Amino acid sequence: MPKENSSLHFDEMFCNGNVGSLFRVNKLIYSKQSKIQRIDIFETTDLGKVFALDGVIMLNERWEFTYHEMITHVPMFSHSNPKNVLVIGGGDGGTVREVLKHPSVEKVDLVEIDPEVIDACKKYLPSTASKLSDPRVSVYNEDGKGFVMRKHSEYDVIIVDSTDPYKGAGKSLFTEEFYTACRNALKENGVFSAEAENPVYDGKEMERCFNEMKKAFPMVKPYTAFVPMYPSGFWVFAYASKNVDPTFKGDESRIKKLASSLFYYNFKIHESSFVIPTFLGKLLE
Repeated sequence: MPKENSSLHFDEMFCNGNVGSLFRVNKLIYSKQSKIQRIDIFETTDLGKVFALDGVIMLNERWEFTYHEMITHVPMFSHSNPKNVLVIGGGDGGTVREVLKHPSVEKVDLVEIDPEVIDACKKYLPSTASKLSDPRVSVYNEDGKGFVMRKHSEYDVIIVDSTDPYKGAGKSLFTEEFYTACRNALKENGVFSAEAENPVYDGKEMERCFNEMKKAFPMVKPYTAFVPMYPSGFWVFAYASKNVDPTFKGDESRIKKLASSLFYYNFKIHESSFVIPTFLGKLLE
């Protein structure tokens, strides 16, 4: 939380409080304790607006594209024709924005447990939340686990854009039961992606996440990206499917249509993101 003094700062602590990041705050834009979590949005000189939940940075305006493009376009381009998409979490709207860049998409269900996150991001982070009012988007303010357990063979792509697994509203989204529900909610050729933390400060949680996912999906593969707004910058995502490997589907004309709106993701990044360091491979064996 921002420290109320003459020089306003925001500090985020991780690795059991032994490591942290400090942000100089130019202006506190929004700060509220909702029924579920603490929501903070503040202005910085170098990163633009920064959005945090329960003291943990979710995004900053300057670098959010790195995370949102990689959690979205890897699964979306791994599917040959994604039409129906489910986003769990992601109340800031960045993942929905990226999903809707694909012309094949007809429907997006966004399940965000906290309506106040959506309201705050629409008002104060309009560049990220720009597509939340799109007519193709249906918003459900409920627990993602309960929602997906009611679905069967409905979605082409499911993207879990959640908070950290060890605290807050996202705890239930890192279990075998949840991943099994996601598998069942996918169509036979459906694909899944989720954020899976980083091996530098959260290696044990990341390992547990993959172990739970492997109990539910026959195919689970880690992929990585450089996400400078998160601890260490070395971020791991999980790709999963019943039977669809994560290679780029179709010809490169698919990506050329989106090229002008992409700043991190490209065809070569898609392929190379699944080439992981030896130590990470051993950790996730």
